[in-house]
Amino acid sequence: MRSLIVDDDEIGRLMLATFIEAFGPCDHAENGNLALNLIDTAISEGDLYDLVCLDIVMPILDGTLTLKGIRERDQKLGRRTKVFMISACNSPQDIENAFFEGDCDDYIVKPFHREAVNQMLVRHKLI
Repeated sequence: MRSLIVDDDEIGRLMLATFIEAFGPCDHAENGNLALNLIDTAISEGDLYDLVCLDIVMPILDGTLTLKGIRERDQKLGRRTKVFMISACNSPQDIENAFFEGDCDDYIVKPFHREAVNQMLVRHKLI
């Protein structure tokens, strides 16, 4: 499983990476613009990401707009990348917006818990 973690909080990126790296290579980006550049490189090299963990609130390009860019690329490729949105907010409205407006596959609430992340990976058949 090849993964990309996109979060402007370096500690959050590193913490989530410690959980996910056990299952394969994991790249990091601090904003959506850098993430889309990494995704474009992965596409051109034919080594696509299986999972993108994407913070909702980031500078430069936020998670919602980044997810839109990911889905546009997926459509051109005829595939669907698994995207888990990341947020410290866990209100029903935030979660509903991520799923229905953002078209994400799952929602990770900060602080991260290894078992919850592992269960999501299993549920989405990533491991």
